[in-house]
Amino acid sequence: MKKLLLALPVLALAGAASATPLPNYPTPGAVNPADYAFTATANGTVVAYFGGATAGFTNVLGLIVNGVDVGVTGLNNQTSQVGESFDFGGFTVNAGDSLIFYIDVLTTGERFFSRRIDNPDGITHIYSAPYAGGLIGPGGTIPAGIYVGFEDILGGGDLDYDDLRFVFTNVGGGVIPEPATWAMLIAGFGLVGFAARRRRAAAIA
Repeated sequence: MKKLLLALPVLALAGAASATPLPNYPTPGAVNPADYAFTATANGTVVAYFGGATAGFTNVLGLIVNGVDVGVTGLNNQTSQVGESFDFGGFTVNAGDSLIFYIDVLTTGERFFSRRIDNPDGITHIYSAPYAGGLIGPGGTIPAGIYVGFEDILGGGDLDYDDLRFVFTNVGGGVIPEPATWAMLIAGFGLVGFAARRRRAAAIA
C-alpha cells in the first residue's frame, strides 16, 4: 500500500504533463509555407517559457521590439529546464508593439527569426500555434500562451520545427494570410456590402 501511495503523486504529475503537450508541426519534413507576425497584447513584459529542445547546437533566444533589439538573450537550450521562464531583462512593451523573436545559434554564428523575410535562407524557421498551458517541467509550469518552435539549421534541417520550443505570454498574432487569401476576404466584404445596399434600396422602394 505504501508503494502504491508513493506512486500516485508521480503518476498525477506525469498525467498533468502528458495531458497538455506542446503543439507539434503537422507536416514534418516539409518547409512550413506560413509566415508569422506577433504583437504585444498589453502593456508590460513579454515572458518566454522554455518548452524543451532537440537541437545539438547551442542556442539562445532574443527579442526585437518595433525593429529594435532589446539586447538581452537567454534560455540557453543546453542549460535551461522545461518550464524555466525569461522576461528579456524586464524590458517593457506597449500593447500593439511589433515583436520578432530570434535564436542565435552560438555553435554556427547564425541567427534565425520568427519572420521569414529576415532569414538568410528565405524560408520560415518557426511553427507557431496557440497553447492552452499546463505542461509541468523541472523549471515550473508553462502557462497558456503562444507556442513557437524553431529550426536552427540553415535550409531548415529536418523541418520538424522542434529544435527549440518556447511558449510566450503577452503575445498575440500568428499566421499572416497569403495575398490570395486577402483578395478573397476583400472580395467577400465587397459582396456583403453590395448585398446590404441592395436590401436597403429594395426596402426604400
